Amino acid sequence: SGGNFIDGGIIGTAPAKGDTPRFYVSGPDAQVATELNGKGIIVKSVGNEIGQASGIKMCYAALTKGTNTLQVALLTAAEKMGLTEALREEFEFSQKAHLNSMENGISRLPANAHRWIGEMEEISSTFEDLGVTPHFHKGAAEIYKLLNSTPFATETPETIDQNRTVWETIRAAADLIENPKSR
Repeated sequence: SGGNFIDGGIIGTAPAKGDTPRFYVSGPDAQVATELNGKGIIVKSVGNEIGQASGIKMCYAALTKGTNTLQVALLTAAEKMGLTEALREEFEFSQKAHLNSMENGISRLPANAHRWIGEMEEISSTFEDLGVTPHFHKGAAEIYKLLNSTPFATETPETIDQNRTVWETIRAAADLIENPKSR
């Protein structure tokens, strides 16, 4: 007890992949971490309060990982209704950027879903503490639980089947959901 500490949150991929990760820090002693700036990471001090750096990481993940789950949820619903191809065609026409995002990202999600369940639950709890609805990210945690139940969840980021399509991933998720009308 009595030691100094800082709050930190990392955003970005490892430097080996060509990205420079950002290391957000906060707290009264956060400036000490800026000595690491430019040494493979970018260090950004965001305030003097403990929790601010974690907060920026949470809000960032709420968008990135939360958006992924919204995409999985709507595609899974379309699959359950037999509308996958019609919806894909509409996205091709009117939402090309979103379609590209889904086609390039969703098939990789099951490999990390186990890690992101708790993260979504933590975001949900934080949002609730702030008076912001927690329900979206509670749902996001449920989507990651669903993806973690697919056969693809045994993959690692290094062993992901690069040939698997978003549509195969969604079909596997949809197949795990019992039709509510048959209950």
